[in-house]
Amino acid sequence: MKDVTAIVLAAGLGTRMKSELHKGLHELAGRPLLFYPIRAALDAGIKRIVLVVGHQAQAVEETVEDLFPDADIGYVTQERQLGTAHAAMCARGEVEDSQDVVVLNGDLPLLGADSIKGLMDACTASGGMLAITAAVVDDPFGFGRVVRDKSGIAARIVEERDAGPDQRGIREINLGVYAARAGHLFSMLDQVGDGNAKGEFYFTDVVELTRKAGHGVGVYVLQSDAEAMQVNDRAELAAAEAAMYQRKAALLMSEGVTIHQPGTVMIDDDCEVGRDTEIWPCVELHAGTRIGSGCVIGRGCVLDNTEVADDVTVLPYSVMTDSSMEDGTKAGPFSHLRPGSVMKRGSKVGNFVEMKKSTLGPGSKSSHLTYLGDSTIGADVNIGAGTITCNYDGVHKMPTTIEDGAFIGSDTQLVAPVKVGRGAYVGAGTTVTRDVPDGALALSRVQQTHIMGYAMAKKKK
Repeated sequence: MKDVTAIVLAAGLGTRMKSELHKGLHELAGRPLLFYPIRAALDAGIKRIVLVVGHQAQAVEETVEDLFPDADIGYVTQERQLGTAHAAMCARGEVEDSQDVVVLNGDLPLLGADSIKGLMDACTASGGMLAITAAVVDDPFGFGRVVRDKSGIAARIVEERDAGPDQRGIREINLGVYAARAGHLFSMLDQVGDGNAKGEFYFTDVVELTRKAGHGVGVYVLQSDAEAMQVNDRAELAAAEAAMYQRKAALLMSEGVTIHQPGTVMIDDDCEVGRDTEIWPCVELHAGTRIGSGCVIGRGCVLDNTEVADDVTVLPYSVMTDSSMEDGTKAGPFSHLRPGSVMKRGSKVGNFVEMKKSTLGPGSKSSHLTYLGDSTIGADVNIGAGTITCNYDGVHKMPTTIEDGAFIGSDTQLVAPVKVGRGAYVGAGTTVTRDVPDGALALSRVQQTHIMGYAMAKKKK
């Protein structure tokens, strides 16, 4: 693939999306739509990508650079959208030095690298000039039809608007993915006209022109017609995303992961899940989440860019972002780990515990109704119910440190910056405003008094 360049067409307005956002930037399974065809080309071994941009070109380029910072990607601009042939011609100066080119649309998220390799093989087998990618589908509406001659070789492609009744009955469709000898392709594109129903320059005309020039045209038929799913509107975006999530769930189950009701889970394609982990319904795993083996992820949990080690239990409806859980930890139900939260080996947070930019040490626990912000908590610490780290003074965030073996009683307020020493106790209902020495007991309660007979006097009044 050293002498192959991929041209990705992404200049269209995407009017059917009815959106101010470029179609290729709409998110699908945790990534922009445009990410998937570019990745497929790179995974197929193609080293050079040329992206044809137009509408919102700067936003598209910035997004692609962020997604593929180390890839060799160039950009050309199609100032006016005059059809796919015109779009490909815009890339001519960037790819003429390549021996071969692969041309693909930027709205095909399910197309795989193996199919691109199969297309290249089909091109070589047919004489090395041109090959197209096709699929046989039950409903071909909206796609160009592959018209074959009597010998079964592709003769031309007829677009939906230009097709007659017989041609519209053809179920073999053109996917808009091509492989060609670069010099041949551009010589054919030079001959493409705009005499069609849309008045555009159709790339598909190169098939008939290639045949008239005396060359064969190869056809690679997709092994799975799911790869033919194209995204033109919101409904197709949702359908493609559902298909991608189903594909990911099937892959994980084949690798030893138990998923209950797999049709309900949303697992982005770059997430990893270890063997013998159990995922319950309505779970969402997003943006680089990694889960080890032997874990349980309860119903309705949402994990985003979170590292989960082995033998971890996350009980239902917990939310975690940019955080990590070491071996044997347990969270939930209804726990919230905000960015920068770290649970060390064997630690536990329970229902309605929120952590933010905090570390909970090995064996420590905060079982319920607690907020831990900007905190460093040592090993074997007990955090009582209703504890709050008061970490914000309205301008600055302040740190709280709780050292190994400390015991924090229920309904404690720790007014940062403050430190509770090793093995120290904080009595229930205490507001801690000064550092607590090692092994000391901190109390700040108002002395309890009794007014005898108060209840009876109140009733009489």
